[in-house]
Amino acid sequence: MSHPRYFVPHAASPAEPVRPDASAVVNIVDTFRLEAGYLGEQEWIVGLDAVGQMMAVPGSERASLPASAQVQLAHHEVASGRTPRRLAASELFFFSVELVEHPADEEGVNDPVYLYGSLMGPWPGDALARFPGQLTVNRGAVLAGLVHGASDAFVYTQDPESKTAPRSHHALLPGDRPDVLAQGRGLVLAYPAVPMDMQVRNAANDRLVADILHDVLEQLQQDAREHGGPELLRLMELPVPSRIQALVELQAQGYEVNGDEAILRSPRGGLVGKLAGWLNAEKVKVPPEAAAPEFIELARRALGVIPGWPNEAERALRALIRPGNGTPVRGGGIPSVPAHTERPAPYIPPRPPPPPARPSDWMNDFLDAHGHTKGGKSKLTRSRSSIPALPPKAPAASKAPEWLSDFAPSASAPSPVVTPPAAPALAPAPPAAARPRREPTAAEPESAKKPDWMSDFES
Repeated sequence: MSHPRYFVPHAASPAEPVRPDASAVVNIVDTFRLEAGYLGEQEWIVGLDAVGQMMAVPGSERASLPASAQVQLAHHEVASGRTPRRLAASELFFFSVELVEHPADEEGVNDPVYLYGSLMGPWPGDALARFPGQLTVNRGAVLAGLVHGASDAFVYTQDPESKTAPRSHHALLPGDRPDVLAQGRGLVLAYPAVPMDMQVRNAANDRLVADILHDVLEQLQQDAREHGGPELLRLMELPVPSRIQALVELQAQGYEVNGDEAILRSPRGGLVGKLAGWLNAEKVKVPPEAAAPEFIELARRALGVIPGWPNEAERALRALIRPGNGTPVRGGGIPSVPAHTERPAPYIPPRPPPPPARPSDWMNDFLDAHGHTKGGKSKLTRSRSSIPALPPKAPAASKAPEWLSDFAPSASAPSPVVTPPAAPALAPAPPAAARPRREPTAAEPESAKKPDWMSDFES
């Protein structure tokens, strides 16, 4: 099974045959037109099935998609106002990115980055397969792929929890040498993958893209400051994808947050230690929070000062893309971020942070190999943010939940002392009494009710 030069499949994981089925698509993540030489031009729809596996189906099978997927596709086409972009390639691979490793102690600015996930392809072809492994690219390729792909990101219906319409971003990455890319082979379309339990209404990956861009820009800034790199990178004010997560991390490191400042307290106890902590406190400014569009704009600026960028591989990639609506290709230029129209949204309390995701077993083989050859510890960007937990507080005294009484030995036996958990679940409200069905009146016939088939389009 052929695969790009810079992709290393996991030796102990066999390839899995892929049989795309349009009726199994749950969420759409992308749509584009592929110009594959003798095969002509054909539209393709990229989606995810019920277990999060990626697949691509021809646009001619649109009618076979579930109704909810067709609704997503129609909304994207109307909301974006763009025709699908065109990609000239005779060999294309799809890559679901689950983990990003930023190696430590690398020399230079545009250092390698390791992407872990499942590769699917080659496309077009009859012997399609999916195999896990590692794709190696550089920092510039990650930034440029997400920046150039931002204008063609898949747009979903805005939900009450977001200020702007959620999007599914992608990145066209080089999987081979520049001369092979110029022939339309070795191209990799990468999609940062969101875990299935976080795909509530769609497969938007805005937050994950912000995490990836933040970590790449942070590594660029650190290297620029240590090795005298470009001034724009050294002086860049880098925001964070989640201010809540930043505050939790600062508190876990011993900082006390007061407004926009965090002060590192002395670990010594007693009055003398507290006074010394106040006098010799280290102050840190709490960074502001930003979303994916702001990070994409910062990445666009950073690409303009990376030495030797764009390189030959980047120029070969961009020559194969024609943006939607027939607009001319910007030869080697960096596109600006499309404007986002913000709508006032009702305030909804943020969701509690999910538990940190751990690399799959096969990823540990690659991570261990890199750890043996590098002196420092690599930075990882996960599909779920790893949020350190604060020290638990002593639980307040409260009576035992009512359901424990079912297990009591007898009514006369003394009640045992029970320590409730730190965050007990609220008891469910008693079910409301069933109301009698009201018969429709003459002014309100039975046919005025909502037809059952409309529920198929509700998500």
